[in-house]
Amino acid sequence: MLFGAQVFLWLMFYSFCGWVYESTLCSLTGKRLVNRGFLNGPICPIYGFGALLVIFTVGNSGNSPVSLFLSSAVLACTLEYFTSWAMEKLFHARWWDYSSMRFQLNGRVCLAGFLVFGTFGLVLVEWVHPWLERKVISLGEPTIWMLTGGLFALSASDVFATVRHVLRLDERLEGIQEEMERLLTEARAHGEHWALEANLAVGEIRHNAEEQRTQWRSRLRERFEERARGERMRALLDRKAFQDRRLMAAFPNLRPHRTEAWETLKHHLRRDKKDTEGKEHEDMQ
Repeated sequence: MLFGAQVFLWLMFYSFCGWVYESTLCSLTGKRLVNRGFLNGPICPIYGFGALLVIFTVGNSGNSPVSLFLSSAVLACTLEYFTSWAMEKLFHARWWDYSSMRFQLNGRVCLAGFLVFGTFGLVLVEWVHPWLERKVISLGEPTIWMLTGGLFALSASDVFATVRHVLRLDERLEGIQEEMERLLTEARAHGEHWALEANLAVGEIRHNAEEQRTQWRSRLRERFEERARGERMRALLDRKAFQDRRLMAAFPNLRPHRTEAWETLKHHLRRDKKDTEGKEHEDMQ
């Protein structure tokens, strides 16, 4: 039992280290602070489980550094691939995509990650984990149980809240998509000019350049929001705005299966945030 509590603390420590790495990397590349990760709290569990997988699989095998590097990289990439696939099946969205990178597999794993995970695994087994194991043991049994109980309660509540929100977000996106189609059908029936533009956009969207497609989508989203103010669409767009913004910032390449509905929601969140900041600036003056 005590060993299980120790393993849980290892999991939390490595999950936190993964969050630090991911948030730092994304903040530097995005040139803004990013709270990276699926959960609200400062942990990325995939790193924690990846670390445990390496520790219990090859950690005590006495492998050479090269063998340890390759084994860690293969194990971590296998976990990343399976996690990406499972999250897509469960939440109907691609949370990360390496398709634009060279040497990748179905957009789920890539060579750069393979090299990073191999290096992490080597450092983990040779230096970090022996130190962490001693530190956890030195805490003493009462402290270990207290930390385990507190961290488990916090992480479990975070997982519950986040999963519930993401599942409900998928339902909202379905509602937004249905409302967009209803408004477009209604506008076509009335012969509104913007609906005719939409027909043209739908007919040509596969042949236009990406920049042109983005412009069409932006114009249509603006039209949808003009028609939807005060109606069901507004209620769907305004719900759980904080959580939506966090996911949008943490996963800029998030690609739900209902892409147009997600882009519409993102457009609304950005505009709403800009309007709020503008009002706050006016109040200060």
